[in-house]
Amino acid sequence: MVNRDARGDAARTLALLWEGRYPRGDEAGQRTALSLDAIVEAATALADARGTAAVPLRAVGERLGCTAMALYTYVGGKDELLDVMYDRAHAAFAATPVASVAEWAERLLDLYVAHPWMLDLAHTRPVLGPHQQEVFEALLGLLLPTVDDRRDVAAIASSSFSLAAAAARSVVDARRQPHPQEPDAARGRSERMEALATAAPDFSDRFPLSTTMMDGATADGGGRHAGDVPPMEHAARDNLRRSVELLLAGSGRPPTA
Repeated sequence: MVNRDARGDAARTLALLWEGRYPRGDEAGQRTALSLDAIVEAATALADARGTAAVPLRAVGERLGCTAMALYTYVGGKDELLDVMYDRAHAAFAATPVASVAEWAERLLDLYVAHPWMLDLAHTRPVLGPHQQEVFEALLGLLLPTVDDRRDVAAIASSSFSLAAAAARSVVDARRQPHPQEPDAARGRSERMEALATAAPDFSDRFPLSTTMMDGATADGGGRHAGDVPPMEHAARDNLRRSVELLLAGSGRPPTA
């Protein structure tokens, strides 16, 4: 996980996020073919492929055919660039209306799956970018009309972000695993279960509830699901929807609203 402190200059970063410019007073960059959009696009492509460690300004510059120094006309450093990348990644989500909190959470899950590096950004300060804020505003617009207690709204909103991120990690992991019907994957599961039976022959007696849940998961996940979705991904998506519905039911909001 990338742990970031408040190293970026707040005024510069917010100008980048809201005005798309780097308020340095240096117009040299306006005479080049570079742009903030091109830099963000190149950096995002690198991060999508290899994570945030792959986006130092030197690597971004190489992808754009220029030096790292040429990028400093547009962005003050990697921290500022990551903030802009993170906010811009929310743009498509922000532009499309959602009808329910469950749909909102699933859309956020899909965003994180499309850009797994977003899961590794531990923001110790709010980004406060326009696109991310529009996504949050949409969630509040779904919650505030029917959840009376503002503390419940805050708790559900925070939990929705956390649940979507956790589910996205499961989906990303599922997609990195071999096909469950491939010989190596099937053999690995079989060997592990045989080893468990040898190491803990009384496992089912000691953990009857866990055994029941494991048996149920095996029965539900024996094959592929709709759209050839791996069972682990199917379970993560289903658990996310169920969890959000339980949160809403606890607040008195109709789960399907």
